[in-house]
Amino acid sequence: MSSSTSQFVVPLDGSITDPALVGGKGANLARLVDAGVSTPPALCITTETYRVLSSGKTSKTLFERLDSLDKKEMEEAMDLAAELRNHLRDRPIADVIRDKLTETLDEETPYAIRSSATAEDLPHASFAGQHDSYLNVCGIDAVIEAVRDCMASLFTDRAVSYRTKNGISHRTVANAVVVQEMVDADAAGVLFTADPDSGNRTVAVIEANFGLGESVVAGDVEPDAVRVDRPTTEIRSYRVGTKAVSIRPHDDGGTEAVELDTDSNARVLRTAQVKTLVALGDRVETLFDRPQDIEWALVDGEFVVLQARPISSLFPTPTPEPSDDRLHVYVSMGHMQAFPEALPPLVRDVWIGYANTILDAFGLDPTASTFAAEAGGRIFMDFTPILRLPLLRDVVVNRLEAVNEPVAAGLRDLLARRPEAFRPELPSPSRLPVLAQVAWTTAKLLGSVLPATLVSFLASFVGEPTPPERHEQRFVAVGTRLAAGIREQPTPEARARAASRSLSIPELLADVYPRIGPLIAAFVIGGWLQRRFPDAREDVDAIGKGFERELVTRLNLGLGDLADVARTHPEVADAIRDGKPIDEVSAVDGGDTFAEAFDAYLDEFGHRATGELDLSRPRWHEDPATLLGAIRANLATEEAGEHRDRLRRLTDEAEAAVDRLAKRANHGLLGPIRARIVRRLIRRYRAYIQIREYPKHGIAHLFDAWREAYLQAGKTLSARGVLTDADDVWFLRRTELFDALDGDISNDDALNVDIDARRAEFHRHAQMDAPPVQTSEGEIPRIEPDRSGLPADALVGTGVSSGVVEGVARVVFDPTEATVERGEILVAPSSDPGWTPLFLNAAGMVVEATDRIQTGQRVRIDGTRGIVEILDDGK
Repeated sequence: MSSSTSQFVVPLDGSITDPALVGGKGANLARLVDAGVSTPPALCITTETYRVLSSGKTSKTLFERLDSLDKKEMEEAMDLAAELRNHLRDRPIADVIRDKLTETLDEETPYAIRSSATAEDLPHASFAGQHDSYLNVCGIDAVIEAVRDCMASLFTDRAVSYRTKNGISHRTVANAVVVQEMVDADAAGVLFTADPDSGNRTVAVIEANFGLGESVVAGDVEPDAVRVDRPTTEIRSYRVGTKAVSIRPHDDGGTEAVELDTDSNARVLRTAQVKTLVALGDRVETLFDRPQDIEWALVDGEFVVLQARPISSLFPTPTPEPSDDRLHVYVSMGHMQAFPEALPPLVRDVWIGYANTILDAFGLDPTASTFAAEAGGRIFMDFTPILRLPLLRDVVVNRLEAVNEPVAAGLRDLLARRPEAFRPELPSPSRLPVLAQVAWTTAKLLGSVLPATLVSFLASFVGEPTPPERHEQRFVAVGTRLAAGIREQPTPEARARAASRSLSIPELLADVYPRIGPLIAAFVIGGWLQRRFPDAREDVDAIGKGFERELVTRLNLGLGDLADVARTHPEVADAIRDGKPIDEVSAVDGGDTFAEAFDAYLDEFGHRATGELDLSRPRWHEDPATLLGAIRANLATEEAGEHRDRLRRLTDEAEAAVDRLAKRANHGLLGPIRARIVRRLIRRYRAYIQIREYPKHGIAHLFDAWREAYLQAGKTLSARGVLTDADDVWFLRRTELFDALDGDISNDDALNVDIDARRAEFHRHAQMDAPPVQTSEGEIPRIEPDRSGLPADALVGTGVSSGVVEGVARVVFDPTEATVERGEILVAPSSDPGWTPLFLNAAGMVVEATDRIQTGQRVRIDGTRGIVEILDDGK
């Protein structure tokens, strides 16, 4: 194949590696050639050819229409994509390109024609299988037709859907085409340099069949499947597939399936070949600096690489990496807080700084530890030291099960499968003084708060229960005092610095722990009731509901009351129904009355937010759109006072449940005494379980002050010209923020930070599903739930409350942009009190299943068994 320097046709010889010209696949092949990796000879028909092909008024109109559609308009997008494909296939290839191909290609040589889009085979979006490829194409006319079809395949339904999901503009992508000499492969397949299922970076996975690799890539056969330990190159397993057919080149062009007889049960690769192939994969991974999905062929005893792309489905491994060579296990902080979503860089730094403050308070050096690590825009905590202590790990894992069952299940799986990784180590003599200091500091710190906590716990069982509002006042006082310590600073710089060091762990423990004794008492009583009445779970659940002072209930009652205020002023109700912002609602007749009630609500709850652990998200007092949306839904689906009636029903049901539980206890000689004890304990349980959200409600005042301080710092830098917008501050690291505040920087170039790139990375991370547990090797434990006695297609999880409810699913990612109709099942990525406005109408809620349940499907939630069934697709 001769070389060419044309802008339309270029050789893939390592001289041109720009994806903008040769696409992702072409650029990767060019880099492989440049690195000396064996690949078949190839050229690339560049994106300039595509741009000529796709130019013109008709193409422009179709592009504009396609880019104007969103994820909700996929059916129309598919119709437009078909129009674009047909239009591009009807366009002629320019004579200059045809002449160049005629000059360069051999009429008798068969070629593989593969798409190479500019958005293809990238680290964050592979597009594997989204575009068309053609094998064993013979003759110049056939090659040109295949090239045109390849370029048109930029708009297959799969590719359009994939780009839409990943936020990639259809107009900005272009398609090059790789024309590669066909190889007569004895065997072929794929090599993953990391396990694509578990994520383990130390395991290579090979799939192989005789003949061309198309049978493996297309999933037409059960290939040989090989798992290899990369550090040792030892084969962990070799499963011989049935390999019923092999794909071979046809004499007249194209391919054909040939039935395998004697070879169907034979091994495709010898042990030495497996090791050679894995070594080749290591070399390719090193070249691209990330795990690779490699298509390979075995030709005359030698391996050649047909193409290589990143394994884009892998979740990133935690950084910084451990300082030792042992396995480490990380737990997602977000899952522990029911908020597994991505955080921007500054917010991650805030929470990592908080974690380091805790370490420091217990006498540990944060700089010598990787306790808090980052991966995929999330924070992970290194639980390895705990898991290496046999006496402690069982207690911790058991406690974690009550907080997050998937976390506990993942840890148990790793402990069972890899016990050798968690053998305890005797500390070196040099570490003994450090450990002694840590033990002393811990004992001193806990000794200062545990006695008061114990007294508070015991006092909870004596005398009259303290009213819930008293407990709330105490926690709110702690949060507002901490927030005031930030807001009273004289300058934005000083407030930002105060926010970064506003927590003293000893002071916080002294403030909070003595106040949670009653809450601990409630949990103890609740656990006792569950054990005492194992066959009365619904009654035990019922006594935990029907509280007017419980935080989530108050949030909902307040919104219902606001809806009732709006009902008494028709113009206010109409403005809310029309989606008007609060200032326009306030301006209509009766708006001042509504605004007064709304302001009172914000005085109490305005410091909260949906996903409030993400400090970059506005608080409700800044953007009350979520609250107005909830009021709008209430106006549409409920009658006046209905929310209060619902509370009364729950209260009545709770009182009836108390009577039934007391009656169950009242049997035998000591029955009356047991019944009185049960009633007394339930009374305390109902008094104290209401305060479970109060600590977070109080500390949310501090989160509000943190956000305010960092946002003011962003405004300061924006005014200086260092940042384009104040909100860009969330994409700085904390050290960068303070360097900018302290320095003489006066423009964004001097900051040397690519805010747009970080923002794009954050949005990519936000599309990923974070694992609750992963290892330093990247392995994510995959726990298969016990399905005995369950429907075959049921989604198995953890039920929070008992009972069964059915409804139409409503998948919501951003509660500020959605409402839930009465009786619908809310399906959300996570849940915290900030989602409460959407609870008003929801009949039930499912979290962490947004990729398995779709809006419109009818589902059944069985909270007692912890399962969700999809009853129909809603069409």
